Amino acid sequence: MVDKETQIKILLYGNPLDFACETLGVKNMRYHNYSSVFTVSKEEVYEYISINGIPQSDSTSRYSMEEGFKFFEEEGKWYTFFRERGYIYHEKNFDDYELGKKYIVLTLLQLAGTGLYK
Repeated sequence: MVDKETQIKILLYGNPLDFACETLGVKNMRYHNYSSVFTVSKEEVYEYISINGIPQSDSTSRYSMEEGFKFFEEEGKWYTFFRERGYIYHEKNFDDYELGKKYIVLTLLQLAGTGLYK
């Protein structure tokens, strides 16, 4: 089994599909569950980002024009939204800093496409 830190890094920064296929030795994941490859909990992922920080990218810029999930921190608050075709959807503001971090991490994990953390 692959260590938990490696699994977390793949879920947050990598390509879970490629990793799962390589780890399982199969060409696709059609007949396999991600839960047979990734054995980390949401809590373990959150603990990891509490120590190492949330993944930084253009997603963390208030002014990023790229599409997808966006989040940024300003004056102790988290702001999140989705940008698609120039429009902003599902804006959320978190006065509770920890609650905002948890939402961001859960959203990043869900966007990884594994279906692990619904």
